[in-house]
Amino acid sequence: MHISAHFILGFLLGASAAATSPTARVVHEKRAAHPSLTHARRLDAHITVPLKIGLKQQNTAALADHLTAVADPHSPAYGQHWSPEQVAEVFAPADETRDAVSAWLTSSGFSAERLRLSANRAWIHVDGATVGEVEPLLGAEYHVYTHESGEEHAACDSYSLPAHVADHIEIITPTVQPNIKLGSGSSLAARGAPNPRQKRAAPALPAGCDQAFTPACIRSLYNITYVPKAIDRNSFGIVSQAPATYLQSDLDTFFANFSPSLVGKSPLFVSIDGGIVDAVEGTDVGEDGWILQYTMALVQPQPVTMLQVGDLATGNFISFNEWLDAVDGAYCTSDGGDDLAFDPQFPDPTVPGGGQAHSCGSTPPPRVISNSRADFEYRLSPFYAARQCAEFAKLGLMGVTVLFSAGNFGAAGTTRGYCLDDNGSVNLNATHFNPGWPGACPWITSVGGTQVKANASTSDGVVEEVWNQDLTHGGFSNRFPMPHYQKAAQTNPGQLKHFNAKGRAYPDISANANNFVAVEQGVFSANSGTSGAAPTVASIITLVNDARLAAGKTPVGFINPAIYSPHFVGAFNDIVSGTSQGCKGWQGDRGGGFQAVSGWDAATGVGTPNLGLLIEKWLALP
Repeated sequence: MHISAHFILGFLLGASAAATSPTARVVHEKRAAHPSLTHARRLDAHITVPLKIGLKQQNTAALADHLTAVADPHSPAYGQHWSPEQVAEVFAPADETRDAVSAWLTSSGFSAERLRLSANRAWIHVDGATVGEVEPLLGAEYHVYTHESGEEHAACDSYSLPAHVADHIEIITPTVQPNIKLGSGSSLAARGAPNPRQKRAAPALPAGCDQAFTPACIRSLYNITYVPKAIDRNSFGIVSQAPATYLQSDLDTFFANFSPSLVGKSPLFVSIDGGIVDAVEGTDVGEDGWILQYTMALVQPQPVTMLQVGDLATGNFISFNEWLDAVDGAYCTSDGGDDLAFDPQFPDPTVPGGGQAHSCGSTPPPRVISNSRADFEYRLSPFYAARQCAEFAKLGLMGVTVLFSAGNFGAAGTTRGYCLDDNGSVNLNATHFNPGWPGACPWITSVGGTQVKANASTSDGVVEEVWNQDLTHGGFSNRFPMPHYQKAAQTNPGQLKHFNAKGRAYPDISANANNFVAVEQGVFSANSGTSGAAPTVASIITLVNDARLAAGKTPVGFINPAIYSPHFVGAFNDIVSGTSQGCKGWQGDRGGGFQAVSGWDAATGVGTPNLGLLIEKWLALP
């Protein structure tokens, strides 16, 4: 686990009556200590820190309304997506915000020549700031902490701002996050959240889809008969995180058995932050290979783009900001606010081979983007999560569909049954559900998992149930409120003490997550996980986009308001069998998660897709 997983950050809003004084200060962020971190020493005053001040953006309160206007099928502006320039201009901080913060910095002794404003005016960078200068500026003390792994990081316990500028600032880095890296980076391999995939021993290849799930099973279950017609106008991207990659020989073996016309075909390749496609020593040719095998087979002849993030020096961060930076240059240079607690450093001289430049606005965003990684909501600072979630919303405004796997480990998020205690910390005996990320963001589409019932056939009606090979997934955010499109979400009243029933609920939709027949290093195997469910749904949305583009219409963009709307009732297979899992601390109760019921539920969302009906529904919209 990344060291920052041990911090719980709180944002204190408002100020006391005394704060009306020009010299009064208010605490802006603070963190709680954790027993696995040991205080070592004060950070030396001469050390420079990359001081960045995130200015409060305009119109963010209206972001949800703007997105709803282009995504709600009942809106007269449905499908009228914004340009990147529109997005940047509408949400840029006000001039008075920039002026107030700049005046505070110069009055505190930082010359104007040391202040740099980012491209869309959302960040002020302070050149050459030392600890000795920053501490009095922020009313903070920077200390060095040693993690139980031996790695050293530095942070402050809290910081405060003058009351008259606090309302103009969203976040300052580096502060309460341990993002001044002092170590050599040798422990990078432990930084990522677990990959939401489980492998099983390879079975024989029986005909039953409950035992050996193939592209033919997907096409039959989800009514996929559509052949793409607008591939020159469409695009579909799979985010891949180093060290994962694929073998062309594996693709060809799979295609020879299931999609012969694709033999010899490869995905389009986009390198982000040094990403490589070659299977060299240190790479992993497992999961990404079978994701490509299925997506390429499902959307052919539509090309699939592999967005390969990070090289072997910076891998295992699971930094969603890396690919966001690459597809949106404005976010990269301003809104993103990369934080070295959660994002790799570029260039990073402390890591061998870590000298490559940061990919910033390097590629247009595909119309559909699928990501099979998951993280923890509690692990990220509230500011960081809010900015990243807002960027997902902005991609939706621009007509991009962003899908994430919900994870495999039940209401305990990605921690295999470990939930949260009353203090917000993860431990074995905790009983409060642990939401995942970015599933907890209301502006992405979270994909859960199902499985085919034993010995079932499509003639039996709905043949799927909640995937139960592992702990499955689903939950409610502790930070983001339930969006309007989800107001009918169902909960279990007997479990209300374990989760925030007023939070954003997930997953939104599901697909099979069990026993994908795939080829890994020349051998047929069976792979399971929502890692396979997310790209399956993404493939289906890509085909929907093709149908709309061929008809002269816009892509679907953010799909959640549509799939929850009455207009789409009947376009999904309603899953009513099975239960997700709860927390290990529930006195042996391993079945206390969310139950699949009629309509939406926190085990399978609105159900699994029927492509034929979805195309019909979406073609009926403007």
